[in-house]
Amino acid sequence: MDLQLKGKRALISGGSKGIGRACAHRLLEEGASVAFFARGQDAIDQTVAELSRIGPILGYAVDGANYDAVTRWVDVAGEALGGVDIVVNNATASGQLEWGREAYINNFDVDLMSCVALNDAAYPWFKKAKGGAIVQIATITAIEHHDMPISPSYGAMKAAAINMTAQLAQRWGPENVRANCVSPGPIQFPGGVWDSVQVGYPREYERDRTQHPLQRMGTDYEVADVVTFLASPRAAWVNGANVVVDGGFTKQVGF
Repeated sequence: MDLQLKGKRALISGGSKGIGRACAHRLLEEGASVAFFARGQDAIDQTVAELSRIGPILGYAVDGANYDAVTRWVDVAGEALGGVDIVVNNATASGQLEWGREAYINNFDVDLMSCVALNDAAYPWFKKAKGGAIVQIATITAIEHHDMPISPSYGAMKAAAINMTAQLAQRWGPENVRANCVSPGPIQFPGGVWDSVQVGYPREYERDRTQHPLQRMGTDYEVADVVTFLASPRAAWVNGANVVVDGGFTKQVGF
């Protein structure tokens, strides 16, 4: 299937590893150009060096918790790419093991407000392009209680991001800007949180692994494949959806 992404211009937050990096890879394979930000310069440089063999990609060091820095970056990246057609909100403070006020502040700043900054700053670029697509990376933790040693702030802020994305789908839909969410289940990739859980909480890791029908964790590319489709014109009639990508981990019946 041709996803009709050739020549499209995508912005990704948190694009140097895991799901964000996999999304950049898949979008490049489909002919899009990509700009992403992350915090660690070494990881940014490595990602650009490896993925530039596939297509045009630019990496920037930006703190997702800095609202103004994110909005400035959108314009810098938009100018560099010659426009913006796609936004993938992936930056996260993650499900930190600590609890309390600081965890809520971190998740609020990164998991919610960086998305607000990125979406709002991209909106004028979408208008110039006469449309666009937003894909919000959320989590099943936002829609179903999950007994894991992580701060409840993670699911709470992702739930807010899902609600915000649904509102954008209605508000900006008449201008041909679609907004959808992808909610992954447990996804394991090198250096990710599930690597840490496997080492530090092996009982919980095995409990969750065996809850999957295929008895394994998901991969970042299995999420990125769904994100890439939703970002593409082939998903033109999908707007305001929250697509769960968890291999059957959650047991809800999605009527």
